Amino acid sequence: MAGPTGHGGSLGAALNTLLRAQVTPRHRLSSYHAKHWHAQLSQLTGTHRGYQALEQAGLDVSAKTLLNWLSDPQYNVRRSYQGLIHTAYENVALVPADPIPAHVMNGQYEISGYVTTGTDRRERGTRKAAPLRIDGSQGDWDAIEEGSVMN
Repeated sequence: MAGPTGHGGSLGAALNTLLRAQVTPRHRLSSYHAKHWHAQLSQLTGTHRGYQALEQAGLDVSAKTLLNWLSDPQYNVRRSYQGLIHTAYENVALVPADPIPAHVMNGQYEISGYVTTGTDRRERGTRKAAPLRIDGSQGDWDAIEEGSVMN
């Protein structure tokens, strides 16, 4: 059975390896590491995407206010505004995972090696035992697509 493969010390690790070979996982952009609200705001206002993120986060201030904030890092900005700036910054910094391709979700997989279920441990994929066969089209991929497994 030809197709994508994954290897690991557990079924979950092997599945993670398989998925990472097929899909770009959720990740953080390396250029987004500012901690202070002023540095975050400065970086966000440097791009159109940053301005969109500020708007989507709900930051609604006048251009004059924004200019005052940018010109003085010690400006007294309300905590709620700092929270909105941080939210926008994180939304831009985190890149969501690619969607899992249909050929992966609908694939047929064979698991060889030791397979443990509870206390039952068996070697699969040998002359004496068939490999564990998995039909991906019968699975629930929602948790994996939401990124809970691919973080």
